[in-house]
Amino acid sequence: MIEKDSAEVDRLAKLKASRMKELVFKKRSELEEICRLTHIEPDPSIVAEKASALIDSGLVDPFELLAKIEEQIIKAKNEVLSRKEVTDRIDKWFAACEEENWLDKYNQDDNRYSVGQCNHINLKRAEHARITIGKIPAIVDNLINKTLAWEDEKKTYFLYDRASFEVL
Repeated sequence: MIEKDSAEVDRLAKLKASRMKELVFKKRSELEEICRLTHIEPDPSIVAEKASALIDSGLVDPFELLAKIEEQIIKAKNEVLSRKEVTDRIDKWFAACEEENWLDKYNQDDNRYSVGQCNHINLKRAEHARITIGKIPAIVDNLINKTLAWEDEKKTYFLYDRASFEVL
């Protein structure tokens, strides 16, 4: 009976470890998604493979690992809020650059003035794109000012997809 109970305890311990791994991977995925959406790098100290090995070896309590990931998620969410103003400006700049590329292609199209179903839509978009392109210098200046203010406040470089703003 003791052997049977011991086997059951071992089975339940393995089940608990397996469930904890699933939970750790789920939270790690949540952290990575938050970081991906905000263009920041997650803390590499808890990569999925390393976490699995640590849990399997018994060197780390899964609850501690889970708490550490939760802490990183909270930090990442706070970072999202502090970076929002700058990332919004970056998105606006990228959108303006996309409009500029579209307008260049549109201007090279020899059939742009032909009568067609969507021609009036393209003309309106071209007009809007010209206005947006005219605002690019102001968008860039505003972006630089916001980035420098953020860097001064945080005393660190603003990184976007592992690159500093100067590279962008």
